[in-house]
Amino acid sequence: EVFENEVWKEIEKGNNVLIAAPRRVGKTSVMKYMTENPKENYKLIFRNVQGIDDEKRFYKTIYELIIICLSKFKKNKTLIQNYLTKMRISEITTSGIKIETKDIDYLGEINSLIPQLDQDGENIILLIDELPEVLHNLYLKDQKETALNILKNLRHWRQEDGFRKIQFVLAGSIGIHYVVKTIAGRSSDINDLYKITYQPLDESEVSDYISTVTKNASVQYDEDKILHIKNKIQYFVPYFINLMLDEIDKAAIKRNDPKITIEHIDEAFNAIIKNNDNFSDWKKRLTDYLPKEDFSFINEILTQISHKDQISIQNIYDIAVKHNKETDYMDFIKDLEQDGYIVESSQSYTFISPFLKEYWKRNNPIHNA
Repeated sequence: EVFENEVWKEIEKGNNVLIAAPRRVGKTSVMKYMTENPKENYKLIFRNVQGIDDEKRFYKTIYELIIICLSKFKKNKTLIQNYLTKMRISEITTSGIKIETKDIDYLGEINSLIPQLDQDGENIILLIDELPEVLHNLYLKDQKETALNILKNLRHWRQEDGFRKIQFVLAGSIGIHYVVKTIAGRSSDINDLYKITYQPLDESEVSDYISTVTKNASVQYDEDKILHIKNKIQYFVPYFINLMLDEIDKAAIKRNDPKITIEHIDEAFNAIIKNNDNFSDWKKRLTDYLPKEDFSFINEILTQISHKDQISIQNIYDIAVKHNKETDYMDFIKDLEQDGYIVESSQSYTFISPFLKEYWKRNNPIHNA
């Protein structure tokens, strides 16, 4: 709720928002919840755009989302109805629209329609998930200019006075900064977005969470067991908590005994880190999105942290020199922090999660001369 309130606070200021959070912490759930619980004078719609692979389809999707929102407006009704009639839009549902007009210039229609809206009327909020995936896929298909055009138009809509009635909340499974920097050579195309960083649960929230989700379960947890789970997880996001609870429950069913011990919790943790399927996506995302030389640099840093528990800024710089990254190496470190891999503590960096640390250690051995 705190996170949602922070997003709403920026929306109400007129800002466009970038949700900066690690994968699997519930970004999509937050965006869907906001869509289902809008505030007055705001029409929200959520869409995962991951499968879009060409420019026209992207603008068509944005256009349809706008039309769906406009159909719910209480103001501008005459303007909107006249427009729907002109475009021969005969059906509007939450999943899409039925339009009889052929060969539509969707980008041109967006640029023409939005500035006509009453500045005192309602606002359109588009919550777009997996935009980085769309841009990256276009880039891989040698459509760099197409990706750049999408970035340019999104920035145009966010910054021009005539488009103040439409705002964006953007998110993705990988930081959009990686993708934009790869495509454009810089990240300035998204610098106007207001970044909101996800915060994990605190100690008391973890206890409440575990008590709530296991309320009617056969396996129950006293304070000592919950404390031990906290000590094993350390980074309190629902995904990691649920991994532990599910593994403990699975082992209890296999034993046919719902009573658990500290040793059972330790066994569950070890079983989880041995299952690469739980964490392989964290590495795959980096290999998929980063140029080979950038991944090599980042992977060496993460491998050293996994084996030595931490890495100093000096050691990071030494590795950066080796990889010819001495001018921008801290940008990579900030990206790893933002995407939930590492965290800074006393001028050194450690893995944010023991799960990720052990996964990296198991899958990236180092040679001891």
